[in-house]
Amino acid sequence: MNISRHLGRSLAALLLAAVPPAFAQRPHAAAARTAPGGYDLAKDVALTGSVLAYAENSKTPPLGAHLTLQTASGSVEVHLGNARLLRQAGISLEPGQSVRVVGQSRTLGARSVFLARLLQSGTRVVPLRSDHGLPLAPAGPRGNQALLAKLPAELRGGAR
Repeated sequence: MNISRHLGRSLAALLLAAVPPAFAQRPHAAAARTAPGGYDLAKDVALTGSVLAYAENSKTPPLGAHLTLQTASGSVEVHLGNARLLRQAGISLEPGQSVRVVGQSRTLGARSVFLARLLQSGTRVVPLRSDHGLPLAPAGPRGNQALLAKLPAELRGGAR
């Protein structure tokens, strides 16, 4: 009886010692950060051009504000997300206006759409998407200032 009891305790102790390291090893942890089709900040691209057209409430998916931007390489459809973010920042987009957008291009069905994460008009920069590519919702001035504070100086605009 003593031997089986001792053997049982030793086996239980061995199993308990082996369980935490097994759970600590997460071979898929890196894959969880950037899932296929996920948003990777390292792949952001900046486009500069002039506004051809602006629709505050486009019926074309993804729903929300859309901008047609004339760049040196042609026109690009840009999804801006919630138009209230632009209004809160005091930005109105007019044809011929020069803007800069930072984001990534995605294929939706048969067409390509540029998902803007940041929009710069003059010296104003408006965050439109989170670092994970999710569209932002309008917030009070303090919420948007916190996002702007995270931006690198070269993306904030204004005097340097």
